[in-house]
Amino acid sequence: MPSIKILIADDHHLVAESLSMLLETTEKFEIVGMVSNGWQALQFIENNEVDVVLADIHMPLLNGLEMAIKLKEKSSSSSIIMLTMSEEAQHIREAIQAGVHGYVMKSAEKPELIKAIKTVVSGEKYFSEKIIKKLAEIQDVQSPNGKTRVEDILPLTKREIEILKLIVEDLSNIEIGEHLHISSTTVETHRRNLMKKVGVSTAIGLMRWGLKHGLVEGV
Repeated sequence: MPSIKILIADDHHLVAESLSMLLETTEKFEIVGMVSNGWQALQFIENNEVDVVLADIHMPLLNGLEMAIKLKEKSSSSSIIMLTMSEEAQHIREAIQAGVHGYVMKSAEKPELIKAIKTVVSGEKYFSEKIIKKLAEIQDVQSPNGKTRVEDILPLTKREIEILKLIVEDLSNIEIGEHLHISSTTVETHRRNLMKKVGVSTAIGLMRWGLKHGLVEGV
């Protein structure tokens, strides 16, 4: 398996250096460059192979969100993870609209950062747990028909979305398992993971959450 090529975009040199040293020791990770603003990141990506960009939101000349928008316009294959201190709803909203693949807090531990990188490289999205809870409060990230596209912004798997929809239909774990041809134990595991991801503690909470965000229709 080829190495995952990572570009670090952060105008704080010590932060960039620390990130580089932190990730260089991870097998299959390769730090291919460090830049201090969005323009430099765009130029680097244009001339080099980059799988993942770890970008701060606040950078001079061109910030991380503006950089993400321009990469999206270029249909770049590079995945973008916002690595920031900001938990502000406005920044999260703008990051989603810019098409970022992940949003991770700078306070995250190394295992979470590694998981985030591997997740976006696999084609899925990754948001820190704090950010997932914030996402549930954002009401105006919408599709053209006006419904919130939670499945587009949360790191839910297709199977989890299927199970969430069946939970809203008030099916038991056994019934869901029979419908999807999986064991009830597997259904229960997915149910617990869903609760953790969306920040609820009961099946009713899952149902309300799915209905509230337009992921499922009312029954």
